[in-house]
Amino acid sequence: MKLGFIGFGEAAFNLAYGLRGEGLDGIRAFDAMENDPVVGKLVHKRADEAQVEIVPTAHDIAKWADVIIAAVPSTFTVDVCKTIMSDLNENQVYADVSASTPAAKITIWNLIKDTGVKFADAAMLGSLPKDKHKVPITASGNGAEKFKELMTPYGMRITLAGDKAGSASAIKLVRSIFMKGIAALMIEMLEAASAYDVEDEVISSISKSMDNIPFTSHLDRLVKGTAIHCKRRSAELKGSISMLQECGKGYEMSEAAKTKMEKLIPYDFATRNIDNPITGWKDVLQVLMKK
Repeated sequence: MKLGFIGFGEAAFNLAYGLRGEGLDGIRAFDAMENDPVVGKLVHKRADEAQVEIVPTAHDIAKWADVIIAAVPSTFTVDVCKTIMSDLNENQVYADVSASTPAAKITIWNLIKDTGVKFADAAMLGSLPKDKHKVPITASGNGAEKFKELMTPYGMRITLAGDKAGSASAIKLVRSIFMKGIAALMIEMLEAASAYDVEDEVISSISKSMDNIPFTSHLDRLVKGTAIHCKRRSAELKGSISMLQECGKGYEMSEAAKTKMEKLIPYDFATRNIDNPITGWKDVLQVLMKK
């Protein structure tokens, strides 16, 4: 199998390095920055480490490879596709691993579908420096299954998410709302706790509420409770915000949470819960998604 990367930054390097360790030889890559006086040095250093051949143009990859992995920044991924789309054919798999939006992945598919190429919208959901080619990947699109079939023997961990381009990227970006959001919330919480010298006590208290309980149980409990008690909880957050202002710490996450809860007030979930008990997040979401 002939594997080629378009873009040879951190993502492509880690994937290629891991795949080379699995015995996949002859990997090639193109990177638009290879001749840059600064970045180019890093491109070639990484290529040497992963034993990857750098080629002059993206067309060289598109015309040669059986599997093409586009690993460029999200702002360039559609333009890259436009550059090489005339080189693609029905015997290839084109996998885009950029952190682009679902709309961008759908745009790419619409650009290339008439070439016959199989397309995989491939979303990476872990740490590349840590996991290398074994980073968990969720893939969708008409080429997702073929992508998995070809790359699994080399140790890649690919989960399928249907035939629709954009589904995998939606999973990644929606997941990021929580994963990045909770990290930012943790930082805001720790800064406040530190300002009052109560870090250990706060962490211990939260741990007792969260540890050894399945995520789905937290999801049901917290979403249901917030919907029913949104007015009281948003008012409580006003106190938290005032405290953060008093100790000179940022309160962006607390302000955002208060705003989100205030937007739930008109739905009057507390009254709804009397005649139609809310059992979990699905009941709340059903109301919120009604037009």
